[in-house]
Amino acid sequence: MNVERLRPEEKVNVAIDMSDVCVRICAEGVRAQFPDITEQELVERLRERIEWSGRWRKRGHEV
Repeated sequence: MNVERLRPEEKVNVAIDMSDVCVRICAEGVRAQFPDITEQELVERLRERIEWSGRWRKRGHEV
C-alpha cells in the first residue's frame, strides 16, 4: 500500500485501524498475564500501559 497515494480520510482510517490492532495486542498481553481480570480492570491496565508508553517516548526512548 502506498500511503502517499491515499486520500486524507483513508489515511485516518489506516491510522485508526493500526491503533486498534495495537490496543488489541496489548489487551491480549494483559489477559495472558492476568487470566481472571475483569473488563474494568483490563481497561485500567491498558490505560496505564498506554500512558507509560507515552511518558517513555517523551523521555527520548523507543518502545
